[in-house]
Amino acid sequence: MTDPPPPSGRGLARNRHHLVRLALLTLGWSMLAIGLVGGLLPFIQGWPFGVAGAVILYVESRWFQRKIRRWRQRHPRVERVWLKLRSWRHGRKKPRPSGPRPAPPPDDAG
Repeated sequence: MTDPPPPSGRGLARNRHHLVRLALLTLGWSMLAIGLVGGLLPFIQGWPFGVAGAVILYVESRWFQRKIRRWRQRHPRVERVWLKLRSWRHGRKKPRPSGPRPAPPPDDAG
């Protein structure tokens, strides 16, 4: 029997080059910081940057995932909404067909 591959320690992300991962983490933290500053300044809409930065960090960082999970556990209403959204999203997924893809129809341009 073959053993499963060891965990990469990277959260939800697949194996990426270390420079790509560094760039994504830098981008995520920068966007989160812009979002926080934008919440304090009246001329910058900060929430889109904060949400985008949090999503990038949630995908790339196990540390960030643990922090979010602990925060959700301390706030049961948020946890209920999270679980409802998760079950809704999993219910909407279509199964992928197995096997080779069918060839596109030939172009009959005359």
